[in-house]
Amino acid sequence: MERPMYNVAISVALAAASFGLVALLLSPVAAIIPATMVFALAWWLLSRRIAKQVEEEMKALVPLLQARKVEEAKAKIASVQKRYGRWQILLERQLDAQVGMIDYLQMKFDAALPKLEKGKFRNWNALVCIGAIHHRKGRKEQAYESLASAAKVAPKESVVYLVWATLLTRDGKRTEALQALDGGLKAMPDSEHLKNLRNRVANKKKIDTKQFPQTWYQFFPEELAQQQLMRGRKRGPGPGQAAQQPRMSARQTRRR
Repeated sequence: MERPMYNVAISVALAAASFGLVALLLSPVAAIIPATMVFALAWWLLSRRIAKQVEEEMKALVPLLQARKVEEAKAKIASVQKRYGRWQILLERQLDAQVGMIDYLQMKFDAALPKLEKGKFRNWNALVCIGAIHHRKGRKEQAYESLASAAKVAPKESVVYLVWATLLTRDGKRTEALQALDGGLKAMPDSEHLKNLRNRVANKKKIDTKQFPQTWYQFFPEELAQQQLMRGRKRGPGPGQAAQQPRMSARQTRRR
C-alpha cells in the first residue's frame, strides 16, 4: 500500500478549504469547480517545485559515478529519497530504480532486479534492464514481456528494439525479431540502426553489436568489459611491466 504523499495531502486540504468557503458563500454545487481548480493548481505547483529540487540534487550523481565513488552516489540517492520521497507520487520507487541501475552497471544483477522492479512504471530503462536480467537467467518469456512493455513506454527509443530483436535472434526466433524491428521502424522509419539490423536478421547474417550506439553497453556492461580486456591484451604490458620472455625449446638452447 502506498504511503500518503505530502503534496496530495496539501492539495486536498487547500481544495477542501476552498470548497468550504465557496459553499458557505454560495452553494455546495458552485464550490465544486473552484475546489477542483485549487487542487489541480496546488498539485502542479508542488510537483514542479519538488521536481526541480530533486533534479538539482541528482546533478551531483554524475561526477560521483565518473569518479567511481559508487557508495557515495548511493548515499546521495538515499539522502534525496529520505527528504523528498514522501512528497511526490512514485518518486521513492524511481529513486530505487536509480540505485538498481548502478548495481546493474556493476553487473550485480541479482541485487539490481528487485530495485528495478520497484521503479519500472513508465521507466523504459528499468524495463529493458529487467528484460536483460531475465534473459541472462533463462527466463525468456519474462524477458520478452518486459522488452515489449519497454517498447510501449518508449516507442521511439531505437535501443529498445535493438536489444529486443538481438536477444530474439540469439534464441533463433528470427520471425519474432523481424516483427519487433518492424514495430520499431513503424515508429522510427528513418532509423539506420534498425534498418541495418533488420537487413542482417532477414539475411541471416551475424549481428555485430559493436556497430550499435554506445547506449547498448548500458544494458550489456559485460560486453564493454570484455572489449576493454581484449584491447588491454592487444596493447601488451604497460609502462614498468616486464614483457613475458618467450620460452625456448630444447633445440634452441645451446649445448655446453
